[in-house]
Amino acid sequence: MRRLPFAVITALILSLVVAAALVGCETNTQASGSDKPKADDKSQPSKEEAIVQSAMSAAPMAIAKDAAIVDYPTEAGEPLIEIRKGTNGWTCFPDWQATPGNDPQCFDETWMQWNDAFMGGTKPNIAAPGIAYMLQGGSDASNTDPLAMKPPKGEEWLSTGPHIMILVPGKVDASRFPTTHHSGGPWLMWAGTPYEHVMVPVKDETK
Repeated sequence: MRRLPFAVITALILSLVVAAALVGCETNTQASGSDKPKADDKSQPSKEEAIVQSAMSAAPMAIAKDAAIVDYPTEAGEPLIEIRKGTNGWTCFPDWQATPGNDPQCFDETWMQWNDAFMGGTKPNIAAPGIAYMLQGGSDASNTDPLAMKPPKGEEWLSTGPHIMILVPGKVDASRFPTTHHSGGPWLMWAGTPYEHVMVPVKDETK
């Protein structure tokens, strides 16, 4: 039996993952930032409820409703703070206060392995395709330096609209993707680093 080249297999996997993700994006009915309670609303959620709402807004409700919810630690190097246990293998994070934008995110198990490596400063070992949702968009200090905590002098934060993020085993073929979001289509974030991944813009039907 003739074997397909690795690049073809990777492309097929990526196509299937993206197709499944785009279908899932249309099911999210979680409140977005525009639906947050106003300052004079007496029914404002508690801090923990606000964290859960923010985290769940990152992904389609079919995923978010059963996902684990975690918050960021108050000190670097400390473990994530568990807010709610999950049952479906997904983990959602609320908006990260260190950035100017609203950027909650939801990771599958592969992406959590990537996140553990990223936080530990080690190279992730991606053995299976991974997908992450950021349906509220995101903001990053740099699209080339994964360790940047603020933009270079004279530059602005990189703001992106609703998107999903794709990981694939092996190295991504950089010739297939641009390295900025200006094309309007899929592009490669942090290209050439151990933390590179494909960014896929999507339309969030909740907005």
